[in-house]
Order: sequence, then structure tokens, then C-alpha cells
Amino acid sequence: MIVISLVLGIILRIYKISSNYFFSGELGKELLYAHKFIESGVLPLIGMPTSHEWLNYGPLYYWILIPLIKLFGNSPYILFWLSLVVCVAGIIITYLVFSKIINKQSTPSEGKRFAIILSFFISLSPLWIWVARLSKLHTFFFVLTPIIIYFLYKIWNKEIKYIFWLGIVFGLLFSFHYSQIPIIIVIVLAFWIRRKSIKIKNYLMFLVGLVIPNITVLINDAQNGFPMIKNLVLWIPYRIAGFTGLYPKNNMDVGTFKSTLSAFNDFFGQNLFWDNRIWILGSVTFLVLFITFIIQNRKKFAKDFFVFYLIASTIAQCIALFIHTTPPIHYFFPIFLNFGLLFSFFACQYWQRRSTKVLTTLIFILMFVAGIFGLGSEHTKDIDYIPLSTQQKVVDYMVSDSEGKPFTITRIGPYDYFPEEYSQNYKYLIKIEGGVIDPSSKLKYIIYDIGEVYVQKYEQF
Repeated sequence: MIVISLVLGIILRIYKISSNYFFSGELGKELLYAHKFIESGVLPLIGMPTSHEWLNYGPLYYWILIPLIKLFGNSPYILFWLSLVVCVAGIIITYLVFSKIINKQSTPSEGKRFAIILSFFISLSPLWIWVARLSKLHTFFFVLTPIIIYFLYKIWNKEIKYIFWLGIVFGLLFSFHYSQIPIIIVIVLAFWIRRKSIKIKNYLMFLVGLVIPNITVLINDAQNGFPMIKNLVLWIPYRIAGFTGLYPKNNMDVGTFKSTLSAFNDFFGQNLFWDNRIWILGSVTFLVLFITFIIQNRKKFAKDFFVFYLIASTIAQCIALFIHTTPPIHYFFPIFLNFGLLFSFFACQYWQRRSTKVLTTLIFILMFVAGIFGLGSEHTKDIDYIPLSTQQKVVDYMVSDSEGKPFTITRIGPYDYFPEEYSQNYKYLIKIEGGVIDPSSKLKYIIYDIGEVYVQKYEQF
């Protein structure tokens, strides 16, 4: 059954990718950054800056990406194939982790059943198919998060030797995002519940493990006077002050409150549905299941690891993101499994009923069929979606028209308030086509990514 879930998941992640590949300015920026180090012949010590210019990712993603580009070439699809491999690996690892966790808490057959249902859910979930096709570095959460859960589970069961490895894997996440920071609350709470088994040296080993994957980032930050750490330490109370109204400039007004709720709806709704018009049904489903789960299992919170993790991680991450206000969808990635965990829990709880088996099977069939029809529809595309084939035609025109002369480009369209007008996808394609971009050039092309894409040429004499 796990093979079937993998095959269906791969089909939906690959389906129509040649005509629906989301090659955005963000992906172009990743490839340009990697090429900078390929050309210099060195590996980066830090990753690219996040949306906060003072905060950089760790370098691990680029240590993986750079050799792949050297081996397989410059195609923009290299990011998609890497994302696909990572996502498939994540499904397999999730299956293995939860078959062991649930097996230890019930029976081997129930553990396997739970893991199979969970693997089908994340293989067919619109959100995780969409994220895989976006091909961003955040997909590594799909591999690392279940491993973190497994190590925390081991520590919960007094196998304290895993505390160092928990630190290592949690530290690795900083190469892919910083949204996992609220999960520190869950880890600390688990340590406190199992405090009689954990000694001071074990806490130190966790911290050492946390530092090791980020040593190059910390060294770079130290050489510059620790601006990243200082800003990060100040940023958290700044967000809290804005949420509470102590800092009015960042206060949560009515508009911000609505956009924050909308962000939560985007995440929970897209777990089940492709069409954004009915995401509210997915959000309501999650809320009902989660409240029911808490009512049923509240007395097991400090006794049952699965109950503890599901409740603690969901509440910690959601409160943190509500305080943050209007979080992008990838900020939810530390709890990306939680909807599927709830679904699998209740499906297994009532599995002896024939109606449950029929309903679960029907849901998965509908999710697969909806994926086939949903991919590429007007209600599943982002506002900045421009087919790669269209981008390539624009680039071919500019490179041919410039006749080998250097030129510069400007982009007008969605997200053009980001650095370089969010045009790095075009700049990368120009680079691999042999075009030369020079910001001081008198030859300039303006790309309008509004509806139908078109280009205007300006040349100063």
C-alpha cells in the first residue's frame, strides 16, 4: 500500500509540470546564488538572506544544490527534481517513523495501518503537492520534521542518547527556514515532563548538536559583530509588542486580523481542497477534529507522546503565527503533518466500521481525481504564475534582439516591490542563454508580467 501511495503522489507532483512549472523570481534567485559559487569555485559559508535582509539561511541547501547543477546542468527544472526526491523521501520517512511510534503504543497492525493512511494523506494532499511543485528549499522540512518527532519520541521514552541527534536535526532546519523556532517550546516542555531522566550534560549535548550545523553561520555573524543574533533576539519581542499594541506601528488592526485568519484558512483549507473557494471547509474540518481530539485525550497529555506532540505543536505554532500576524504559508511547515495525523487517528479509531473504510477510501479517490483536474485551474494558480515557456520566449527575444550587447531589465508585475523587481527568474534564463546583463547599459527592456506578458525596449543614445 505504501508503494501505491507513493506512485499516486509522484503522478500528481509530476502531472503537467512541463506546462505548469512555477519558475518564479525566488527560484531564479536561488539558482543565481548557486552559480555565483560555482563560478568562484568555493562553497558558501551562509545561505541567502531571508525576507529579513539581516537574517541568512544556513548553507546546507546550496551544498546540495551546487553539485547537482554541476552534474545535471543548468535547467531550471533541477529545483523541481530535487524537490520531488525530497518530498518522496519525506513520505517514506514519515511512514517509517509513525509505523514505529504507533506500533509501540498499540499493535503492529494498527501502527502499520495508521502509517499507511498518513502516507496516502500527504501523498494526495493538495497543499503538499503544490509545495512540491513550487520547488523551494522549504520542502526539506518534509524530511527533517518526522525525524525530529522520532528523536523526541525516543527521548520521551527515556532513550536520552538521542538528545544530541535531536539537536543536530533541529539545527539543520535553520538551513531551510526559521519557522520551526516555536517548536522549541514543545521540545522544552517534553524535556520538562521527562526531567527526571535528563541531566545537565544532556542539555549541553542538545545545544552542541544545535550549534554544529550552524557553525559557519555563527562564525560569519561573529566576524560582523553578531548583527543576526542581535536582530533575531530583538525581533521576537518586537512582534509580541506589535500584537499587544505596545508598538502601535505594528499593531494588529482589523485588516491585519482578517489577513491573519485568511493565512490560517489557506493552510488548513488547502490540506484537503484544491479550490480556494472551499478552503473554509477544510479549516472547519481541522478545527472540529482537533477540538474533539483534545476533549478525548486531554488526560493523556503528559502520558502519551502522540497526544502530547499533536496538541503541543499545534497550539505552540498557531499561537506564535497568530502573534506574528499574516504568516506566509511556509511558516506553518513545522506542523505540516498535523492535519494528516488527526485524520489518520480518527480513521484508525473507527476502522472496524465498514463505513469508515469506505469513507476513507472515497476521500482518497476524490483527492486524487481532484488533483488531476485541479492542477493548473484558475483557482489553484498564484497571481504571479507565468509559464516557463512564456518566460523563455521573452528571454529568447531579448537575447536575440540585443545582438550580443549588454542590457538591463526591469520587471513590472506581482511582487515587484521585492529586490530586483522579482525578476531573477528572467535574469537566470538570460544568463544560461548567453545574454549579458549590465545595470549601467543604455539598452533596457521592461517586462510586463500583467495578464499577457509583453516587453518594451528602450535604448538611450
